[in-house]
Amino acid sequence: MEVLGIGPLEFLMVILLALIILGPKEMQNAGKTLGKNLNKLVKSDVWKVFRQTSEKIKYLPNELMREAEMDDHKIAPESQPPEPPKIVPPAGVKPPTKEIKPTPPSDEHQHG
Repeated sequence: MEVLGIGPLEFLMVILLALIILGPKEMQNAGKTLGKNLNKLVKSDVWKVFRQTSEKIKYLPNELMREAEMDDHKIAPESQPPEPPKIVPPAGVKPPTKEIKPTPPSDEHQHG
């Protein structure tokens, strides 16, 4: 399990380094200070705006797709493109009476 891209072994390494560098007394004070500052941050208006914005960004692709589908259904019949013209053979030429199917390639070309 990773939190903010930091795995459990990496987190343990950071704690050990902080304990070695700061010592037990300073580590305790640093933890209290960090906790108080994080608590202030989470309760601030800036954090609320950040959370709301991240939620909007998270669901933005779904909202855009939903709006695009609604716009597709609102197209008026007169604004739709006209049907393509039918192909009429020239005078004197008869259209084929049965469907012409392409012949599959022979096995000789595949082996050689």
